[in-house]
This record gives sequence, structure tokens and C-alpha cells, in this order.
Amino acid sequence: MDSSDIALVQASFARIFARKAELTDHFYKHLFARIPEVESLFQGDFIKQKEMFTTMLASTVRSLSNYESFEQLAKILASNHARFHLSEAHMQNAAQSLVAALHEVMEGKLTPEEEAAWTRAIIKLTSMMVTRPAKNAD
Repeated sequence: MDSSDIALVQASFARIFARKAELTDHFYKHLFARIPEVESLFQGDFIKQKEMFTTMLASTVRSLSNYESFEQLAKILASNHARFHLSEAHMQNAAQSLVAALHEVMEGKLTPEEEAAWTRAIIKLTSMMVTRPAKNAD
């Protein structure tokens, strides 16, 4: 991700956030289709979960301009999700689910460059959230 990607994501954010409910619904539809076993993790207040997802999306976009803030947000998200032991495959599926939802919801409303920038941002964030085993200090 470079500064032009960040500018594209931030400039298109208002259009996407205006459709946040639809985006969130499509994201979870794709996520559960790709990783059916994770659906059982969402047995609580699913409305609250969707609100947390959209808050995370907004926070992520705001943090893109400052790598330290972005990295800190990724660490917080990784920590909040650590109990789920998310693998690289899980996070790749989550990224693909969000990209697919974004494409469906925003089809024709984003330029190819904006969609590509969003894809790179999503992949960057989800790759930073992978639970990695602790290294031994031998």
C-alpha cells in the first residue's frame, strides 16, 4: 500500500460507509460460506457484532494515514481475536469475504483503482492480524 492507495481508500470511504449495513451483511454471508465453522462464534448479540465491524472499518480507514496508528489498530484487533486462534487461511478467507462484499455492494460505484486500493488495504490489515506462535528465546 502506498500513499495513492491510502488517498483512494479515504476518498471513497463515505460512499462505502453510506452502505455499511449492506456491506456488513454481505461480508458475514461470504465469511460463513467460506468458513462455516466460524458461524458458531457469533451466537451472541449479532447486531452489536455488526456495529463493532463497522466501527473497526471506520477506525482502520482513519488510521491509514499514520502507519504507527494502523499497526497499533491491527495489534489491538489481533489481540481481541487471539482467543479464536486465527490462522493465515482464516484471515485470507476473511479478506476475500470482505473484498467480495465490497465488490457486490459497490459494483459500478468504485473505480477499478479504488477497488484495487481497498483490496490491498484489506489484505494488509488481515495479514497483520494472523495469530503467530510465540517464538522461543533460546
